[in-house]
Amino acid sequence: MPSVQQLYSFSTDYFSQLANLGEKFQVTDCQGKSFANSHGINLAADLVNQQHQQQRKVIFIGNGGSATVASHQAIDFWRNGNIPAIAFNDSALVTCISNDFGYEQVFSKPISTFAQSGDILFAISSSGQSENILAGVRQAIAMDCHVITLSAFQPNNPLRQMGHLNFYVPTMSYGFAEIMHLCICHCIIDGLVKGALPSRDANNYLSFHEIQAS
Repeated sequence: MPSVQQLYSFSTDYFSQLANLGEKFQVTDCQGKSFANSHGINLAADLVNQQHQQQRKVIFIGNGGSATVASHQAIDFWRNGNIPAIAFNDSALVTCISNDFGYEQVFSKPISTFAQSGDILFAISSSGQSENILAGVRQAIAMDCHVITLSAFQPNNPLRQMGHLNFYVPTMSYGFAEIMHLCICHCIIDGLVKGALPSRDANNYLSFHEIQAS
């Protein structure tokens, strides 16, 4: 068990690295052209808004921790943004497709049925190498969907080369990758819905006693 001092040093470094990643993630298009982070977020938000106006939906796919990001964002996009959004993480669906067709097709099969031309696929994978994610992207592209990828680990991972817009987080940590992928997606939908940052005024936050009473 680490000492309190060791934990203090660890946590300080942990959040310092996380803050650094918030400035260092990279955005490229399908041609490999780079964009400033803020411009990349704007491009993604504009695409979501544009396709929503065309009555198109958003699809999220991911495995493990990335599956929770996918489910979380599918809910936020439709609940907060009134944008039709789905994630294919239902346990019966996953086990059925895995059993009948193989786990590599667990996303490509439902995409082939539910996706329509002009829909947007958010493909999330820390390694950028998950075969079922890559197969899902290939299926989406074949159906003329727009693809936004979120990856990490190796900078030349295959997923990063496949999207129309690609967000890459330069870290080998699953935790950091998943947190940053969630933050990027949140920034896109929060920017569309709110158009402004949350307040930085600490006086606007509830006190501990007020939180307990609420």
